Amino acid sequence: MKNNIKPHRYYYLCQCIGILLFALFLLLFKEHDGNFWTLSKISERALSIFAISAISHFIIRKTIKRKSNHSDFNLKMYISVILIASFTLYLLQTSIDMIINLKINAEEQKREFAKSMAVGVVIYTCWCILYIAITSVRDKIQLSHQLKEQQLTSLMNQINPHFLFNSLNTIRGMMYEDRDKAADLITQFANLFRYNLSLDKRTTTTLGAELQICEQYLAIESIRLGDRLQLDIDIPSDCHHCKIPVMGLLTLVENSVKHGIAPLKQGGTLIIISRIANNRLIVEVINPYDSCLTKSGTEIGLQNLDKRIGLLFANQGKLIQTAQNDIFHVTLQLPSEFNYND
Repeated sequence: MKNNIKPHRYYYLCQCIGILLFALFLLLFKEHDGNFWTLSKISERALSIFAISAISHFIIRKTIKRKSNHSDFNLKMYISVILIASFTLYLLQTSIDMIINLKINAEEQKREFAKSMAVGVVIYTCWCILYIAITSVRDKIQLSHQLKEQQLTSLMNQINPHFLFNSLNTIRGMMYEDRDKAADLITQFANLFRYNLSLDKRTTTTLGAELQICEQYLAIESIRLGDRLQLDIDIPSDCHHCKIPVMGLLTLVENSVKHGIAPLKQGGTLIIISRIANNRLIVEVINPYDSCLTKSGTEIGLQNLDKRIGLLFANQGKLIQTAQNDIFHVTLQLPSEFNYND
């Protein structure tokens, strides 16, 4: 959900585009006289364009950032800064004309003052309108991203204690049955806890990284359940770098073991398979279950994951659940985005 291009880079990109468009306007639409392509005229126009851009940056933008408040539009401030910028532009253009042409015509300068101020007001009014429009859209996007991050953080804060609490319960139960196995469980739990702490504020990880931590969790459950837990895992290597929500696969696996296989006297086989089809990552988790033994309120983890998928991938992600003939089948469908940094 992070944007790799920083906001100030968008600003400088827009400035460059504006400069190029203004230069193109001068080139195509301004009347050309015989001296248009002379070195002095080219230098004069180049310096004028630079002056316009510098004033918009060092006077208008800095004043807006210092005094403007989007929730309380300050019209007087905008009018004042536009007039100051226009007058500054007039002074700079006059100075440029004196330096390049080495002369000044007082009468002509008086006539040019009103014209220069009018042009400056038009240019900087347009600049302000575009700046306000672009920054408003940017702020709305940033606010939307911040809201999503807050929602994701809230959901992660909900799921993390839930998962760790379940693991501690497993260890507590084993301590009264087999201390050696309980020691092994604590080692595996330490790895799980380290993974949980390493997540920091990340919202996504790779399927391969998530699979490794699932294997740690399944090692804990295998010690507890023994032969009652059978595994059938088929996740091809081309799926390992696909992006999924943090603790996404782990949530599905934990749900299958705790609410599906563990309550069964004979246990069962947990099937985890994945593939890439039509530019989509498809992960399936299948397990037997007994509806009579399934407690109410056991879908908190799945509901949490479904909300996170909606926030991260919008309508491109799906979590599909089916329960038929004592088989619980969850399918996770996500766009096959790749992340090689995890």
